Formats: sequence, structure tokens, C-alpha cells
Amino acid sequence: MLALCDCNNFFVSCERLCRPELRNRPVVVLSSNDGCIIARSNEVKAMGVPMGQPYFQARALLREKGVVVCSGNHTLYKEISEKVMRTLGRFTDAIEEYSIDEAFLAVPAMVENPAAYAARIRQDIGRTIGVPISVGIAPTKTLSKLASERAKKTESGVLEITKRNLGEMLETTAIEDVWGIGRKTAEFLNRYGIYNAGHFVTKDPVWVKKRLTIRGILTQFELKGQPCIPLAAERQPPKSIQVSRTWGTVLESFGDVLLAMTDNVLNAGRQLRQNGLAAGAMSLHIRHGYRHHGQCGYFTRDIHFDGPASSDIELADSAKYILERIYQAGYKYTQGGVILYNLSDAKFRQRELFGDGVYERRLRLERFSGAVDAINEHFGVRAIYPASLAIKSKKWLPNRNYLSEKRYSLTGQVATRACQARLRAV
Repeated sequence: MLALCDCNNFFVSCERLCRPELRNRPVVVLSSNDGCIIARSNEVKAMGVPMGQPYFQARALLREKGVVVCSGNHTLYKEISEKVMRTLGRFTDAIEEYSIDEAFLAVPAMVENPAAYAARIRQDIGRTIGVPISVGIAPTKTLSKLASERAKKTESGVLEITKRNLGEMLETTAIEDVWGIGRKTAEFLNRYGIYNAGHFVTKDPVWVKKRLTIRGILTQFELKGQPCIPLAAERQPPKSIQVSRTWGTVLESFGDVLLAMTDNVLNAGRQLRQNGLAAGAMSLHIRHGYRHHGQCGYFTRDIHFDGPASSDIELADSAKYILERIYQAGYKYTQGGVILYNLSDAKFRQRELFGDGVYERRLRLERFSGAVDAINEHFGVRAIYPASLAIKSKKWLPNRNYLSEKRYSLTGQVATRACQARLRAV
């Protein structure tokens, strides 16, 4: 049996966790630069506000209904997510972190009552962290996904799919709500009279495979209760790391663009080292203009290192080298990003043949960056950072006009004292 634990309205729950006064009030969370709605409380969902709607279109309605608007703070959300995943790991030997707010758990074989097991998980998360979750129990990933969605509508927050209620679940689940069935696929199936999951499981498997390929037949088997999609308990290392940002204001000078790109590179380098990796190459791009205006363009260039690199100093120097060759004066730059690729395990390096000292220098730089990471991990993300970024006017930072105020540092980011105390106890 598998359990899917899904945090309810996760970004909103994080805001409420650190701002208790927001409980029972309608809340939305906005994307970068306060562009679109990316999280809604149940009260806002009942108003009919769709996910992904541009904020400027919904502003009047939200103001009329007294909805609290919050700028997204993904560093905070990631930290709370890590606490949730760590707590979930206490209940199982195998866990797959599916997303920032979802995880599949293998239910231990000695568990006799899966529903009671799920209730204990839900109670423990609520008590130690304060984030509400829903738990779906089923034999397969696809069914546990359906169960968790239904569990959100129950008072207990827990739902188990068994042979007794499987048929009813399938008959009452629209085909477009099945995990792995997208909008286009659902429209295609509707043309053949398949409107719910019950219709889908009775379709000839040969027909399903011919028209929906192997992925479709796996989904059909999973809906029948036959496990086909294994639990990915071991996290796979990323094949590339990308950090890009649309800036809060237009940048024109080379110095401003360089500072913005340096900030991106530092974020990418930190992620690289957290995964124990080194990069063999870097791609950097800057964009001028805006896409929705129909007038935008990109300048981009790649660089390959003479050996896998992961230190902030080497990555930042390489980014400056690229930027000096692609930057052109006279443009209004609005976005920039960096991609680190050709990733490899940082523990295994091939030394240079003639010993010119590059290998030793790279190791010293990486040890230095590792020490900085350790200090920032303990005292906060911005405890140590380049002096060039220590300026008051960081024009490249995204607009966050609705960022919650009066917060205290947890790991260099926002959190109230109540939130801080609760998270430290986990």
C-alpha cells in the first residue's frame, strides 16, 4: 500500500503558519514580481478565482471581498517543506518527495490499519509543524493521488481506497481528474464516450495502448489496482541547474546587469554544492524587452570549464567573462538567467596531466565556498556574500509589494517567532 501526503493549499498554509491572524481569512499568494495567483485558500476558491490568473485582473474582486494578498516567499516555503518531509520520513523506510508539498510513502508491512496510520501522520504533522495535510491510501500511485484529492473534502482528511469502494471512486472521478491524463487527452477520450475513470478501465487495453502509448496502459492498470509506477525512493541528481529571474525594474548599465547575474550565479552555485555536484559548463542569457509586448530578444553564450567547477568565485568570474561578450549598450534588460550543465559528482575529479596547480587551486576555492555555505546554513542565507551585492538599491530583485512584515530570521529569511519556535522543535 502507498500513502500520498499532500499539504493543503501549501503556500497559503505557510503564510498562516507564520501569521496566525490569517487563519479563517481569504488569502492568495502571488508569483514572482506579484504577477499571477499561484495559491488560494478555500475561501478564495469558493469565490471562483482561478489558479494562475494575473493579479491585475483579480485585484478589484479581491479588494472587494477583503482577500489578504501575500507576495510569494519560496525560501520560506522550501524550508517548511523540508521540515514536513523530514517528519514524514519518520513513518516509513521509503519516501518519494514528489513535489514541494507532496510525498509518496510506502506503508510499512506491519501496519494493520492503514487509515489509522494515515491519521497518525496527519496528527503529527499538524501538532509539530502546524501545516494541514490530506492523506490518500491506495495500492497504486494513481489511486493514492485520487484518494488524497477526495480526502481534502472529508472531515478526517484521510481516505483509503479498497476493493469495496474502488468501483464507486472510479465512476465518480472525471477522466480529466485522473493523474497522468491531461486536458487534450481527456478531450480525445471524451470523443470515444470515456468521461470518467470507470469508463476508462473497461476499455480494451489494446485500444488504450495503441492510442495513448505505454503511458496510457500503465495508467489503466494502476486504476485497476495493479502497481506499475514504482516508488522513486532514491532522489536522482539533477541533470542541470537553472536560475533565472525577471527583474523588478529595467536594467540598462553593465554594472547593474552584472550584479543581477552574479546573484543568480550564487544561487545556482549553492544548489550545485547542496547536491554534491560540479558543473562542466555554463550557459548565460540576458533578455531585453518583454514578451507580452511582442518586442524582446536574447543574448546568450556558453562556456566550458577546463574541469568540473563548483566554487562561487570561479562561477562568478566565468559569468562576468560571458557577460562582457554578450552585453550591448542601449538595450533595456528585463530578465537574465544561468544554466549549469554537464554535471558530475564533485567527489570524483580527474587531475591534470602536467600538474600546473589548477586542480589544487580549484579545491581551495571549493573548500572556501563550502565554508561559506556552512556559515550561511547556520546564521542565514545572507550572512556572508560578496561585498558588491551589499548595496541598498538592489534593482534586480523581483517586486514583492505584499511581503509579510514584522518577521524574524529563521535561516536568513522571514518567519515569526511562533513559527521559528515551532520549526526548531522539529
